[in-house]
Amino acid sequence: MTMFNEPLQTIVNSFYPNNPGMKALRDYLQSHGELFFDVLELATCGFYLRPLQAEEDDRSHPPLFSQLCFSSLGHDVPEAEQAFQVWCGLVHPDDRAVFMQHASWDGTVRNDQQYRLQYRLRRDDGSYRYTEEGGRKIALRDRQEMFWLGVLHDVDERLRGKQELEASHREIQTILDTIPTFVWIKDESHRILRVNRAAANVTGMTPEQIEGRLTSEVYPVQGDRFQASDRQLLRGNRPVRRIPETLENKNGDDYKMLIDKYSLPSLNKDDKRILVVGTDITEIEQTQLALASQEEQFRNLFERSPLGSVLIDSNRQLRLINSRIEAMYQLSPTPGRHIQLIDLVPSEFHEQLTPPKDRCSMNQSANAQFEFEVVRADGNAMRISLVTAALEIENQCMTLATFSDITERHQVAMDLERKQEELERSNEDLDRFAYIASHDLKAPLRGIMHLTEWIEEDMPPQIGQEVREHLKMLQAQVSRMDMLLNDLLAYARVTRQTGAVEWVDLNVALPELFTFMSPPPTMKLVLPATMPSLSTTRGPLEQIFRNLFGNAIKHAANSSQVIVTTETAGDSYHFTVRDNGPGIPESSQERIFGMFQTLESGKERRGTGMGLHLVKRLVQVQGCDAWVESKINEGSAFHFTWPREASTGSLENRKAFAS
Repeated sequence: MTMFNEPLQTIVNSFYPNNPGMKALRDYLQSHGELFFDVLELATCGFYLRPLQAEEDDRSHPPLFSQLCFSSLGHDVPEAEQAFQVWCGLVHPDDRAVFMQHASWDGTVRNDQQYRLQYRLRRDDGSYRYTEEGGRKIALRDRQEMFWLGVLHDVDERLRGKQELEASHREIQTILDTIPTFVWIKDESHRILRVNRAAANVTGMTPEQIEGRLTSEVYPVQGDRFQASDRQLLRGNRPVRRIPETLENKNGDDYKMLIDKYSLPSLNKDDKRILVVGTDITEIEQTQLALASQEEQFRNLFERSPLGSVLIDSNRQLRLINSRIEAMYQLSPTPGRHIQLIDLVPSEFHEQLTPPKDRCSMNQSANAQFEFEVVRADGNAMRISLVTAALEIENQCMTLATFSDITERHQVAMDLERKQEELERSNEDLDRFAYIASHDLKAPLRGIMHLTEWIEEDMPPQIGQEVREHLKMLQAQVSRMDMLLNDLLAYARVTRQTGAVEWVDLNVALPELFTFMSPPPTMKLVLPATMPSLSTTRGPLEQIFRNLFGNAIKHAANSSQVIVTTETAGDSYHFTVRDNGPGIPESSQERIFGMFQTLESGKERRGTGMGLHLVKRLVQVQGCDAWVESKINEGSAFHFTWPREASTGSLENRKAFAS
């Protein structure tokens, strides 16, 4: 032991040498060199000795710290009496309670002979480093004294490396658990070492329940096949790729997998690992089956379509042609001669049939429709209506062209157009005749009216009463004829009116119109608080209200009021003129808008039956409508709509209505 005397003396002197209470301990340490050689080997951060008091000894002995305990942390070595307090202050607050308990700083004698503890100590820069303390009990048999020997070792780098490794392990596991691909890691004995959550979930077990078990225990049906492919991989050391496999999930349903296997390097070259990656292709297969079914449905619809259809690729080649095309064009393809696009469509339209270049262009392209004439194989002309649509088939943009033989329909349309033109000319002639006739007949009619007035003035008193009554009847018929001609003239002017558009304030115009109609004193016009003002042709709109007011005054003379309401209906105003007159039978509510239709007859007939028909015609010219709602003895409500703003379409509407 003498070989250790010099270093032992240095170590012993590292305990506060001037402390007389530790003389016996110093003597003991100098006589046990082997013990302190072990201390030298272990104590990279220092060590300490703590006297343990016996039960009959209530004295408190301070611990003996080696100076390295403090200097290894960058701190100055404190006085012996302050060493314990300083040391406790260096222990991390979160570790202090555990440190005090295991190190027996309360002074009581521990039964355990040795222990190992990890805690953090503060360096001079404020950072903390992990320290591992190994402790054991030392007894001085000749003096019946006991000590705790605490040996300190810096394990900060080892612990932090372990923490980083564990964090890296957790990150890898998180990544594995996030991806939908199934992942297993096995050893060469087919024991599963790691499994991700996706692979575990389908088995109904947790990863913790799977890890450590044999493949055959987790997958009893497929275990033999799995292990055979494992052995194949280990023998050849080459990846096993794309093995189709059917597994059963926890619900008893089958799911399709593609299995890949790879050899993984290990720290121990004799310790082989197998990485198994499984891709669930159940949905892919289902999608492929669905696509195949959809393709079959498309082909069936394509072939059975009553219209001719072709599918055109980017090279303007016909990829599909249904039998309807052959029948429509009366073509018979031969083995050496296939139907070409030029056989179906004139070349000037080929550009419109070229599919878009990519999917983006396809989304932006609109369907096209055009017509052309061709000559069939039998020499007869045929008119075709062709509609195109861009499609994506087998990742290629194509054009679906649909052919319709509209030869007969086109001929009918041409005949209708010709007859329409003839009808328009006939209607124009009729309107012109009505206008001229009603205008030119007024002159002789006025002559007749003047003659009856002169006859009445020059009639001698002896003329009988019967003659006078006949004369009055003649005057009444002349007046009725005059009204009829006026109505015919107004009717003929409907499609000829091109009055200027002006601002019409109905709040002013309607009261003036109603007063002009000379209603009975008991009849009042009731308007809402505000009527619209609009830009329109004044004449037609005032004519409508004039006729409706006149109708109310004539047929509802005892009515106390005529009520006008309005509301907005899209681009139009919806007007209602309501009275509380005798009402109109439901069976007659359509008929009253006809030409020369009135509910009065014989001597009671006071009008020509043109007023409501003129209302209907005026609103129809504007692209609007008029109708009535009425019940017997409950009055009538006449409705019509009118454009909120005058449009350039009014003239076209007049022309269309005239036809």
